[in-house]
Amino acid sequence: MKYEIKRTNKFIKQYSKILNQKEFKEDEFIKVLSILSNNEVLPAKYKNHLLNPKSKRHLGMSYTK
Repeated sequence: MKYEIKRTNKFIKQYSKILNQKEFKEDEFIKVLSILSNNEVLPAKYKNHLLNPKSKRHLGMSYTK
């Protein structure tokens, strides 16, 4: 299942700020974004983790019921 990426005003503002940082690699960001939108598991180098430890979501899987 492919997710649609919606660019909100908040995202646009934060993205424009982060573009000015030296460490930011835009090609890596786009790569990770495409992996996540395709509901694939992130490689280990990106340190995949849950943002909310109490959620019922498992890594690499969509929400469980």
